[in-house]
Amino acid sequence: MSNVVKERVQHVAPVLCLAAPTRDDTTGSLAGERRAPLPPALGYCEVFEHFLSPAECRGLIERVESTGFAAASDDYPPSYRNNDRLVVDDPTLAAQLFHRLQQHAPQVLPAADAVSSHEHFALARLNERIRFCRYRAGQEFTIHQDGVYHADEQHQSRLTFMIYLTDGDDFDDGDTLFYARGPTAHGAPAVVARVRPRIGTLILFDHSVWHAGEPVTRGRKHVVRSDVIYRRVHAVDRDARALPFVGHQGYVWALAKLDEGFASGGRDRAIRLWSDDGTPRGVLHGHQQSVLGLAAYGQGQLASVSRDRTLRLWDVPSQRCLRSTVAHQAAALCVAALEDEGLATGGADGVVSLWASGAQPAAALHGHSGWVWALAPLPQAGLLASASEDGDVRLWSLSQRTCAGILRGCVPLRTLAVSPDQTTLVTGDTHGRVQMWTDLNERPRLVHTFAAHDAAVRRVRYLDADTLATAGEDGHVRCWQSSDLTLRFEARHTNFATDVLPLSDRQLVSCSYDGTILASRLATALGASE
Repeated sequence: MSNVVKERVQHVAPVLCLAAPTRDDTTGSLAGERRAPLPPALGYCEVFEHFLSPAECRGLIERVESTGFAAASDDYPPSYRNNDRLVVDDPTLAAQLFHRLQQHAPQVLPAADAVSSHEHFALARLNERIRFCRYRAGQEFTIHQDGVYHADEQHQSRLTFMIYLTDGDDFDDGDTLFYARGPTAHGAPAVVARVRPRIGTLILFDHSVWHAGEPVTRGRKHVVRSDVIYRRVHAVDRDARALPFVGHQGYVWALAKLDEGFASGGRDRAIRLWSDDGTPRGVLHGHQQSVLGLAAYGQGQLASVSRDRTLRLWDVPSQRCLRSTVAHQAAALCVAALEDEGLATGGADGVVSLWASGAQPAAALHGHSGWVWALAPLPQAGLLASASEDGDVRLWSLSQRTCAGILRGCVPLRTLAVSPDQTTLVTGDTHGRVQMWTDLNERPRLVHTFAAHDAAVRRVRYLDADTLATAGEDGHVRCWQSSDLTLRFEARHTNFATDVLPLSDRQLVSCSYDGTILASRLATALGASE
């Protein structure tokens, strides 16, 4: 799925001072074996034994255990990962680790987006955001790619840096698994390589490599990870309308159409405002964690929700926050505009919250047993639809504030949309399927199910009455003829595609975990004539 990440950061003193590394006097390399577990065609991956000593590993574990872990399942869908986690910003430790690493990591990498053969990336530093993970019996991290961190326009992370702090003899299973490709509608593909954790061993691999943390069945596994950051050099001019443009420092989660241009929300806690041609128009700051949902409403206003659990209202012309309020008891995942400037939000607490004008609390709707990922109003019927990790769509009566119907499912849902004429409801699930329902006011009928992606569907959105767009964790953005489900267009990101939005001048924009927003011409996408 989904690297649905919450950075609950602990600001602590440096966790450990590392000793000088042990090196081979003749080669200058780290003592111990250096090997490549993957074929080069699948991406860079190298394992370095004895990167840390057993004593250093035990010291790190002791320090972070005394600080305390948080359950990742509070911030990630449990179907995706359920381990324990501690995130710290520690420039001192990052610098020490990088000093030990810098002679052994690749000094130069080619441009990931293949914009130009004249462009490459040079080794720069280690991300100071350090993540400690603990896996107990029954805990795992399912198949995924790691996201790109954009420190600025010239610096971005390219490699995952992970050290095993516990030896594989101290727990059962828990290997790091690698795959040649991402998940399909039928589940994870065959494992092509596995690495058995050994205390002090470092593994470096490209963010684009598909991997998983196998479930631990006995004992405890500890790892520490960060990102290796590279600097872009020999850059050439870009056409922002045709190529990716970067503004966020990491994953871009959501898009929203504004009266002029559009907005994007990201992991860097920022909401960025853009013209349709990709020109930056401003930045809205205020959220303390990832911005996960956006919705335009009223006259020149924008609503946003975040992993910090809040709902914020913004006046876009003045770029001013009008109100901030706690919306949920866990991460706030989605927001939708209702009539009369009302709003609805959904959260990881399984609650749908209704808000009157000005974000005044109106009602809390209970019924889902999992995270509420998406909301879609049906104003003609006076209903609100919600899609959840529990697999169900619930139809809520906005006047009665009760559940008026349930579309039962057994696969976690991540998104839904309603057709412009409000006769069809569309959902996307974690198996890559899209389902279409009609007769929503009477006895809803499932009329179509089709495989839209080879991994979870992160967004379904009607571009117009005839065109349905989907974004998936296979990195693809696709446009479908809604009448016969003919595929009419496809674009690709280098990581999970998270949202897709139509703009004026026949443009389509999409965003991704790769930190970019891509612009495509709708004339090309939809087969329209110029």
